[in-house]
This record gives sequence, C-alpha cells and structure tokens, in this order.
Amino acid sequence: MGLHTSGDLPAALSQLVRSGLTLLADPHACLKECGRPGCTRVYLDRSRGARRAWCGMEECGNRVKAAAYRARRRGAGQGRPEDGFGGQPR
Repeated sequence: MGLHTSGDLPAALSQLVRSGLTLLADPHACLKECGRPGCTRVYLDRSRGARRAWCGMEECGNRVKAAAYRARRRGAGQGRPEDGFGGQPR
C-alpha cells in the first residue's frame, strides 16, 4: 500500500517536493486544514462536494462529534438519570 521509493535522503526529499508541487499546481485539488481546534493537520479532501471537515473521523471527527453531543446534552439540561440508561426514569 502506498508509494515505495528507494534512494538516499536527497532523492526522497526531491520526490516529496515534486509531489507537493504537483498537488499545489492542481486547480481541482482541495487542500484543507482540519476543523478540530488544536489539530494542525492538512489533508486532501477527496469527498463528494469537498464537504469533509476533519483530517480523519477516527480521531478528530469522533472528538468533535462527541464534544458537540455533550454540549447539546448539557444545554438541554439533561443530566444522567439515576438509572444510568440515559432514558426517562420509570
């Protein structure tokens, strides 16, 4: 998986710079910065409509969605009920 090249450090850096220049020259490439505060990653958005918001769902997307869920629960005044199941007390 991925691209494998061989050579010394200058050859590897040269390939990296060439790939970066090719990407930056592509008018259809959509480079974005991750939408999670505190994340410094930049990614290539290949999603339909270029609507992706995070560098990855596994880490950043999950954290943002979990924080939004907790904020909604706090804002609605819904603390955890005594039964611990998240529903209305019976």
